[in-house]
Amino acid sequence: MGILTVAACLLAVGQTSAPHPEGELAARIALVFNRITVVDEPAFSDDFILADVLVDKSRPRRFMEFSGDVSGRFLSALAMLSRGGEDDARLHRLVAETLKHQRKDGRFGYESLSFKAADVGPDQMALLWGNGRLLVGLLEYAQRFPEQKEALEAAERLGVFLLAVFDDCAKPEVMDRLRGKAANGFICFTQLNEGLELLARATGKEAYRDAARKMEPILEGRGDQHTHGYLTTLRGAMMIYETTGDAAILKAVEARYQDLLDAGAVMPNGGILEYFKPDYDRDEGCSVADLLRLSLQLWKATGNGAYLERAETCLYNAFYANQFDTGDFGHRCFAYKGYKPHPGSGRAWWCCTMHGMRAFRDVLDSVVTADKGGDALRLNLWEEGRWSAGGCTLAVARKAHGNGAGASYEVTLEEGPAAGVRVLLRRPAWAAGFSVSPAPADGDNAAVPLKPGEKVTVALEYAFRFVNPKNEAVACEALPADKPELLALFLGPWLMGVDERRNPMFHGEPWDENVLLFPEEAALRAAAGELEGKGAAASGPVLGVTYNHSGFMGEYAVPLTPVASQTAHDQATFSYRHLIRRAP
Repeated sequence: MGILTVAACLLAVGQTSAPHPEGELAARIALVFNRITVVDEPAFSDDFILADVLVDKSRPRRFMEFSGDVSGRFLSALAMLSRGGEDDARLHRLVAETLKHQRKDGRFGYESLSFKAADVGPDQMALLWGNGRLLVGLLEYAQRFPEQKEALEAAERLGVFLLAVFDDCAKPEVMDRLRGKAANGFICFTQLNEGLELLARATGKEAYRDAARKMEPILEGRGDQHTHGYLTTLRGAMMIYETTGDAAILKAVEARYQDLLDAGAVMPNGGILEYFKPDYDRDEGCSVADLLRLSLQLWKATGNGAYLERAETCLYNAFYANQFDTGDFGHRCFAYKGYKPHPGSGRAWWCCTMHGMRAFRDVLDSVVTADKGGDALRLNLWEEGRWSAGGCTLAVARKAHGNGAGASYEVTLEEGPAAGVRVLLRRPAWAAGFSVSPAPADGDNAAVPLKPGEKVTVALEYAFRFVNPKNEAVACEALPADKPELLALFLGPWLMGVDERRNPMFHGEPWDENVLLFPEEAALRAAAGELEGKGAAASGPVLGVTYNHSGFMGEYAVPLTPVASQTAHDQATFSYRHLIRRAP
């Protein structure tokens, strides 16, 4: 079975029918599956995955002290995206072996570590972090396979251990001792709320949720904390809200999310760096995946489309750009104007690869949803494939468009009630034009009645959106004619930039004062093309403009491509902020 075909056969979790993604989304899922099943350096063998529960110092692997981190993430990602067959057999085998290494008190990892308040430090936090990831992995496995009672029983034994150490770990003196300890900091404790909430759901025991509720209130402000742990804690809080409907929890998470925006922690590409530190220069695939998932959670909880827009910006830009040609997620490095090369590989097989993989499930579950009552389907993300919700199946297929500055889709109701159903078609903020053919009789392009077998074609024209460093929009017609302005360009959902691999001379010294020259929007739109090729990093527009180099005379052509396209090659300079003015 080929890679793309395999990726299109993902089992549904808690749904009656499986999603069948196609296009870019399917290709990227296939790429990460290829990483965990085919790439062999390092290979995700059983021994490799389970090294953090075996903790055999004679067979070292990085971050073994984070007991359950790799193994738990792997179980979680594969359980949520399983293609059945060999994937399920592997899950059963890994869980069975994992459970052999649970300690008497319920923990996994070093049993000699004391969790008395006076002893708790970075080593204990490492164990709690890994055990938290493993708790989630075991419970998401149990969600897929409720008949496998031993996984839930082991998860509850681990939950009992976590409750036993809770009070000592939550003491202010422990929090003070761990301040500034980065990935071994207090966030290793607060992130346990995700697994504890899952355990409360699985067992019906409120004690686990009661402990989980305490985490967000004791989570310190951003400071210079590890963003992955911080955002994971917020995701866990949202899970509690999803169960309880407690408005105070939602309000607290929304306030922290707004704080990220107000502080400039969310980058132009929609992502976030590894730490909340001034002048820090690299992101982390785990944190980017967390921000994507948190944005989707908030959108579903509030119905506020701004959260969906931010999730989409993160998906198409930060998240896709974070994925490497091997399928791994990891670390990309930044200078002020965009991505920069760095020594060594940023492919973080020890966490980001699996955490990024797990995020795809949240995306798949968000493409098409059914309104409560089942009277309407909502197409929320313009993703190719076959999507089922509310007893209906909607097929979305990409069609030829007049140029690269837009996209057209054929939307077909394949299965549904004979009387038909309303299909609510989202017009995203990045669409300057939106048309439906045949046009609905009532003229409402956003709500189309379809019966099984009926289809419409939807054309979306991309908006040219320029953004300054203050995140203020500048219209194409408002570009300066004389003194250039530092701007980034979004064409539709795509953040566009200059890739050193496509034009090596653009970033030749001295390039900092290079100026991109933009003609009128009509000329830009007519000249826009599409990326060529197949697979990951092969969709999106190509925009040809010209530029003046600050080191030599003349006007030269340079293509602008989506930052997501860098997945196709090793890290090179890929700038997305440039001095821009109107072409003469």
